[in-house]
Amino acid sequence: MNNLVSIIIPTYNRAYLIGETLESIIVQSHENWECIIVDDGSTDNTASLISNYIKKDNRFQYHQRPLDRKKGANACRNYGFELSKGEYLKWFDSDDIMHPNFLEKQVQVLEQKQEFDFCNSLSKKFTKSVFDANENFNPEIIFDENSICNFIIGKLFFLTPSSLWRRKFLQDKLLFDETLYNAHETDFNFRRLIEGAKFCYLEDVLFYVRRGHSSIDSESINNPFSLQSQFDYFQKIFDYLNSENNFLDDVKTLQLKKYVMYRLIHFFYQLRLILGYKECINNFKIILKNLLSLKTSIFSLVRILMGIIIILFFKKGYNLISIKKYDI
Repeated sequence: MNNLVSIIIPTYNRAYLIGETLESIIVQSHENWECIIVDDGSTDNTASLISNYIKKDNRFQYHQRPLDRKKGANACRNYGFELSKGEYLKWFDSDDIMHPNFLEKQVQVLEQKQEFDFCNSLSKKFTKSVFDANENFNPEIIFDENSICNFIIGKLFFLTPSSLWRRKFLQDKLLFDETLYNAHETDFNFRRLIEGAKFCYLEDVLFYVRRGHSSIDSESINNPFSLQSQFDYFQKIFDYLNSENNFLDDVKTLQLKKYVMYRLIHFFYQLRLILGYKECINNFKIILKNLLSLKTSIFSLVRILMGIIIILFFKKGYNLISIKKYDI
């Protein structure tokens, strides 16, 4: 259907919040949408609440995550995509709120500017009511030619609910990595950028991000699966920087590799503090292999090597490491 927007919402025990989200979808000025809600195994009254919405508006759909899919928001988002029919795709969160013109403004941009693969908007945080939203939740850089570089160092980011995607760009691509326990949304957007996705940012606040409660994606900073996922994400970046697909110049590549090594060693250290020697040896080997491709002084290499060895055996030595967060 022309200009059909598929809104995909993963949810888990959000019956007390998701109603506000769905009400903000109902009042969208762009009326040609389908909303696919994928439940990650809720034990509250989510099913009955959504059933009432479906009775009032058949544009809503409710599905359970298939039992053969890994639990978590990743699988729910991917499954929702498989069910969707829209020309445009928006993954949204079950606690956030849309501005009434959110879909209309983004569809309008993508219709008028065919060179863009996805469109983003600005947002604000709120805790109880969108009328209290006053804190911006936006990247430092939103218009810049160095998008991959700025994304890696965190100056550019895309909140998942912000983006409206063209289906034809996403078709037949690996979407959300279901093996990642954390950093999967960042991983998704990084892969889109290195695939050449073109984007724009509307300088309008068009959705509101709820804060102050648990999230389907929230994980403890001391959770080893969460830490390992972040380590794996940065290793993917390091592999890209070493690959033939990397089109950044040598100077920028070296800066980024040093920055990514800093992040890898940070997560290696955090993991070693809570895991045993044997459970961390593989990450140690990965960092060691990365060092061989890092063009820096012998003195720096020796310090880094000493640092990661001491971390591995004694859970100390982090301060010996000379790699710092480069101001790129």
